[in-house]
Amino acid sequence: KDYSLTPAGQIVYREGQAIVSALLALETDLAEMNDDITGLVRFGLIPSLTRSVLTPALEQYKSGFPKVELSLLEEYSGALLRRVLDGELDFAIVPSGDMPTGLTARFVGRDREMIVARPGALPDHAHLGSAPLSVLSGARLIVPSKSNIRRSRIDTLLSAHGVHCAEIMEMDGMLGTLEMVGKTDWMAILPSAICHADKDGQMRKLNLLSDPPMNFDYVLVQKTESPLPRAAQLLADALTTHVNRILADWTDLDTRSIAQDEAVHQK
Repeated sequence: KDYSLTPAGQIVYREGQAIVSALLALETDLAEMNDDITGLVRFGLIPSLTRSVLTPALEQYKSGFPKVELSLLEEYSGALLRRVLDGELDFAIVPSGDMPTGLTARFVGRDREMIVARPGALPDHAHLGSAPLSVLSGARLIVPSKSNIRRSRIDTLLSAHGVHCAEIMEMDGMLGTLEMVGKTDWMAILPSAICHADKDGQMRKLNLLSDPPMNFDYVLVQKTESPLPRAAQLLADALTTHVNRILADWTDLDTRSIAQDEAVHQK
């Protein structure tokens, strides 16, 4: 026989979860109040963030908390959500989307998508300038698999704006994607965070996707009923800080894009 909560029962259950979470958080804080920060922190990141954010964040964190052991799992969002829900990870940072019951998401920062190609591609659009989605018509485009949250957004955008690529290849490897777009005529739509190391344009050309723009949010996900241990919370804070530093480094991109686009068209 199937059972379901009444509306009143759902309220009691939700409020009860909040109370249990608060009590566990208090217990954790009291236990750690006078102790060194130690223990094992298990966390997950998507590839977009491991390339740009991980190293500076961990250097800062380990200098302050050398006794903490760290275990990182790099995967795409769907797998990371499952692992957090199953208790295999303390937390993960992923693109925002539908959250499974039992998980809580906290906003980290907003990223923007870029068209990434080899140097010399899209000659009508300067490096770091803007480029409309229509430039991908007839292009060979690498996209993530359908298990990736970003894939459905890319597919929807291409379909809604009538952009038909000559060829589409699924690839769930960021390093492979970056190699392909840097050395061949394949292109990709990638978050600005993973593109940060290519701002100089030496290996890959970057164009801010415009007309329409494509943005998404990063969120930090943890189990609703399990407050983060102090060591994990401090690491989450460090990663959040460095994610926003990377994203803030693109704040002048809109002004720069306009100026560089005008320079290209004047030639």
